[in-house]
Amino acid sequence: MTQDKPSKLYHSISEVATQTGVKAHVLRYWETEFPTLRPKKTRSGSRRYRQLDIDEILAIKALLYDEGFKIAGARKVRRQAHSKQAQAEKPQLSLDFGQMDQSEQLKVVREELAEVLKLVKGLGKKAASGRG
Repeated sequence: MTQDKPSKLYHSISEVATQTGVKAHVLRYWETEFPTLRPKKTRSGSRRYRQLDIDEILAIKALLYDEGFKIAGARKVRRQAHSKQAQAEKPQLSLDFGQMDQSEQLKVVREELAEVLKLVKGLGKKAASGRG
């Protein structure tokens, strides 16, 4: 029985260039053109790409090379994709009042606000203790 080697957390620019089929100088250029592509850098300035960065590179490559977008158009598409993803990740407050009378509606709103207040206080405590 063989065990799969765990994938690396970070990859060098040469590894990413080989893996994606995009030359290193093109990757460096894309970093200047696409705000959505920001690999981590070491103290010495070496780039360290995460899987998230590699996925972004592949998405950009598909837009530019396969779908024929220009840089500006591909940049816009990637920004919109990230914006939609961020919207989807935001918690949504959903109050369904249905057939409730006004006093019941107010009770529900108070309960929801109490929950929000607990969350905010919890975040404040984390920030004050240096954990946030």
